[in-house]
Amino acid sequence: MTRRASHFVLLVAFFLFLFGCDNITDPDPVPDPTIPVNYELVWEDNFNQATLDDTYWDYDLGYGSDGWGNDEWQLYTDSPENIRVEDGNMIISVQCPSGVPDKRDGSVTSARVKTQNKISFKYGMIQASIKAPTDTGMWPAFWMLGNSFETAGWPYCGEIDIMEISPLLHGNSTTMCTMHWWDDSNDSYSSHGTTYDLNESLSDDYHVYEVEWDEQRVIGKIDNITYYTKVIDPITMSEFLQNFFLIFNVAVGGNLGGAPDDTTVWPQQMLVDWVRIYQNEEDLIPIETYGIFTDETPVDEALEIGVNAEIYVWEGTLVSGSIPPYEGSNVLSWSSTGVGWFGAGISSTMPIDLSTFEEGTLNFMMKIPDNVTFKIGIIDAQGNENYVQFPAEQTTYGLVRDGEWGQAIIPVSDLMGNVNLQMLTYEFAILEENGANCEFAIDDIYYDGGGTAVSSVSFDADSYDEDDAIAIITVTDETAAGTTVSVFADNGTETISIDIALDVDGEGTGTLNFGPTNDDTDTIAITAGGSITVSYTDAGSAVRTDSASIEGGSGSNAIGIYSESHTDPMLPYTAIINSADWSGNSAAPDEQSTAVTPVDGTYVLSVEYTDQGIGWGGVAFDFGSTDISAYSTLVLSIDTSNMSGLAHYGIKFEDNSTGNTEVDLFSYTPTISGNWATYEIPLNAFPGADLTDLKYLGLWNPMDVGSTLIFGTLYFDDIHLLN
Repeated sequence: MTRRASHFVLLVAFFLFLFGCDNITDPDPVPDPTIPVNYELVWEDNFNQATLDDTYWDYDLGYGSDGWGNDEWQLYTDSPENIRVEDGNMIISVQCPSGVPDKRDGSVTSARVKTQNKISFKYGMIQASIKAPTDTGMWPAFWMLGNSFETAGWPYCGEIDIMEISPLLHGNSTTMCTMHWWDDSNDSYSSHGTTYDLNESLSDDYHVYEVEWDEQRVIGKIDNITYYTKVIDPITMSEFLQNFFLIFNVAVGGNLGGAPDDTTVWPQQMLVDWVRIYQNEEDLIPIETYGIFTDETPVDEALEIGVNAEIYVWEGTLVSGSIPPYEGSNVLSWSSTGVGWFGAGISSTMPIDLSTFEEGTLNFMMKIPDNVTFKIGIIDAQGNENYVQFPAEQTTYGLVRDGEWGQAIIPVSDLMGNVNLQMLTYEFAILEENGANCEFAIDDIYYDGGGTAVSSVSFDADSYDEDDAIAIITVTDETAAGTTVSVFADNGTETISIDIALDVDGEGTGTLNFGPTNDDTDTIAITAGGSITVSYTDAGSAVRTDSASIEGGSGSNAIGIYSESHTDPMLPYTAIINSADWSGNSAAPDEQSTAVTPVDGTYVLSVEYTDQGIGWGGVAFDFGSTDISAYSTLVLSIDTSNMSGLAHYGIKFEDNSTGNTEVDLFSYTPTISGNWATYEIPLNAFPGADLTDLKYLGLWNPMDVGSTLIFGTLYFDDIHLLN
């Protein structure tokens, strides 16, 4: 978040045409869990098929890091010995053929299955009928992780444990319901949970484990007995305002399992008879319009100032103006105070989800002088923000500035940037940074075009190498959820079709093979210098397309910077400069670090950022004077596991005339592999640098969500350019 948006002052007196005032009310009450909710079944698996349905389920494999972070003993596999479907049950079987279990030596095997990237959901009633193992050393669980797990990691993604059983801590008749998260208010890990005791071992029979979850609370149950309730604080627990996926597993040993002993019987089994997701019928009704500040425009839902939203002026930069409303009796009328900038916005008291408006528009009426350049933006609960600019003396997004009221209509796709629409906290913000003094007014603010299904088709890369074997195609179409759809791939002369199964969320992936064209095997020929196009006609008859270029084989389209796989050729640099050499905080580079597993080769580049009170810090590759204008993309991999809270990171190109551009790495979506995130940044994102005379590539200023410098060690690998 920018400096200006990080300090808020409530606008005590904003202009209402009848000079009304704000009413401050208590927060909305948390619904009583005894009040019935009308739920609708949206997904289930009754395990009636012969094998586990791979359109729903995937596997975690191996020992994880340090026993999945819990010192667990077992090896997770996808072997039928450990995971199978039988007699209408999913069975996770814990095996120890030798009868002599030990820690992470292959003697104990089990399974962990998940719906990650296949089935995810936000809010609802989640249930499973489970017969769980409770012998000594067992640690069975039915739980959920936030979809941000791949990018944010744990505990920043949030975790809801619907059922955990720890014979070590509580015995064999006790279940636990727990939540885990990262509290940004005190920069610490937090958890909250409780237990419930039955009069019988939980392994004697099936029990229904359940949570009810909405934007205000999580309620835990066993056999319809409520024993856990936790209110969600939207500021410190925003992790729980996103989509989650399901996990079933049986761990052995570790923090809650403890060591199995001579009384432990092998094998142990967890039987899952069924799992179901219900959602509130009211939540399933499409919201096509959402009011932010409007009196007379009909909307399906709306913010209400003083009830679930407030109006803020930033740092005293505005005072009340005198322009009458465009419609109704209320208006946002302000005059600038001459401090060199101004900013204000409308903020919901709890984050709201406007993700169904991704293909919609933000509409508002405005009266503002023609000579003022300003920005309109949105901000999410993690502090991510994005703005679109309205230059002076121009008609932008339909807003004509002729001294009268005019309407602006901004596509949400232009507005969203890296902002998470599922957790908006500022649904409308205005920012002026050039010191203009003016009086202006805004009215009739609302979102339109929501509730319609979002559809898309895309490749997993912008380009492929002639030697590549496959491409992954992703389809999203909420209206076609649960069906199999056809996608067409075209290489310019030939076309084939690919069937892709969509999950309950309307998402699915398919594999396009590269080779001699054969429609039966989903294979199409590619040629260096050519392209490949994929098209999909959605349920609403809209045609979606995506294209990718085909580059030359054998890595000839790449040049390495710091890489052990892209070495022919290499882009020479004379040094990696520590910012301490430029009177910045120390950022000590180690080009031959072995602290983490590399992406390629033997070494990684580690950079240790140390606080010396200077106010900035980073490293820079010094290329002297190099022409990289023939290339199109910077690729780099980064491991952030040793720098907690990292939310912003600068990537800068600078030429020998000090022309430069810096971008935020986290404005781009990475490909994740373990702790490594691989980013592709187009070089046209650096317009301020003369790429024919490149001097530096800088890796700058790690910051948290509040744009405050943070310190620790980052790791980089396989940095290269693609043409």
